[in-house]
Amino acid sequence: MKFLELRNKIKDNLFTFEDVVKYFALEKEATVRQQLSRFVGSKLIFSIKKGLYCFDPKKVNPLFLANLLYQPSYISGLTALFFYGLVPDIPQIIVSVTTITKKTFHFLLGDFVYFKIKPELYFGFEVIKIKGNYVRIATKEKALLDFVYLNKIKEIKDLRIDWKKIDLNLFKKYLKNYPVWVRKIIWPI
Repeated sequence: MKFLELRNKIKDNLFTFEDVVKYFALEKEATVRQQLSRFVGSKLIFSIKKGLYCFDPKKVNPLFLANLLYQPSYISGLTALFFYGLVPDIPQIIVSVTTITKKTFHFLLGDFVYFKIKPELYFGFEVIKIKGNYVRIATKEKALLDFVYLNKIKEIKDLRIDWKKIDLNLFKKYLKNYPVWVRKIIWPI
């Protein structure tokens, strides 16, 4: 496998080891792995984590990458609140929610944190197209509730939330699923 062959077969910026094996089925997996390692060493491709690569790190959509790194997961908390324009603070990490173990990844592309949430609270997200990729992201209302819940916020008035952008009916519907301590902090707003 030569680099130009790889580049001609793989059209997406992000790709997996399995993608390469699929396109170069006649080559042994060990040979493919060795060649990918050489391409990484030559900076023709970049390794994001074991088995996940990209051609150009500057073109990686961090929200899409967050969905790929650890599954099942969706973008939430401060990351989603900022995305929707509900808070002025620029998040320093990409926050996601998962039903499995809490996990943190530190990459050249940024820091990705996955908070474990109870399965019964794993809802309230949608799949939307962001910069050409489909991303699982919490609704505004769910992102706010996840933020309060995961960060154990004590005072809702301290948050600089643009409440005009929140659908209060949907917010109340989601709030019913959260523990009493969250409901007491948030309602009435």
